Amino acid sequence: MNKTLENHTQSGFTLIELIIVIVILGILAVVAFPKFIDISADARIATLESLEGSMRAASKLVNVKAIIQNKTDCAADPTVDVGNDSITLRCGYPCPHPNGIAKAVDTDDSFTWVGGNCSGQLGAIDVRVTNAPDPANCQIRYASARATQAPTYTLKTSGC
Repeated sequence: MNKTLENHTQSGFTLIELIIVIVILGILAVVAFPKFIDISADARIATLESLEGSMRAASKLVNVKAIIQNKTDCAADPTVDVGNDSITLRCGYPCPHPNGIAKAVDTDDSFTWVGGNCSGQLGAIDVRVTNAPDPANCQIRYASARATQAPTYTLKTSGC
């Protein structure tokens, strides 16, 4: 009888080995989890920065078209046609208004355009990341061009 028991070998992990593996996995999870949380905020910031680049490029392209068509007067708010859209200008750049920069840039539903006007030199429009924890602090502010200055872009990322 002893002979049959000696030929039979056991395979598998001991309870101590399993506990050690679980502890190691727990430590890795505690270290890695905060990194995954930061990734979503980093993604929203990167998306916002990408939109800022698109706004800058679109603004410059519309400005070139306005210069060619001699529509850079700051006293009036003329329009230029880009594709199928008529874009309202302020000093030769897209106006901070839904009919200005918002039409010059193609965005999706992850952004919300807030405010905006073309009147006066201090007009501005905010573009907010819709799914941000604090959209008012996860935005780009596009401020109107002036006679001596191109439009300005101000990023807020503290609420992303």
